Amino acid sequence: MTERVVDEAISQAWLDAAKDLGIRVAAPFTVQAYEPVIYEAHIVDFGGPKGTVVGVLEDKLRDCRATQGFYSSNLSPSYRNYERQHFIATLNDWGWYGPASLRPVWYTGESWS
Repeated sequence: MTERVVDEAISQAWLDAAKDLGIRVAAPFTVQAYEPVIYEAHIVDFGGPKGTVVGVLEDKLRDCRATQGFYSSNLSPSYRNYERQHFIATLNDWGWYGPASLRPVWYTGESWS
């Protein structure tokens, strides 16, 4: 298994977001590729059909997320604490890919660009 230090605060912040926002999150999350790699979180219904797997800006290892079909995002330290509007803005930017029946009421799909 490729060793990398998981930012536990980012993992916990996404678990907090899951509870507050009613979204599906697994944190931490292992991507099974050429060898298993543990990342901070898998946000299931956002970013792409298989969801988003988040890492940290400092990641230097070979990235296996895209080859396994995940959207990937390396997050800054500002994601170590859950702030509702910041996380909602991020999720809206990534886009909704889940079933219509699970789409959160707060989701607008407004991108940052």
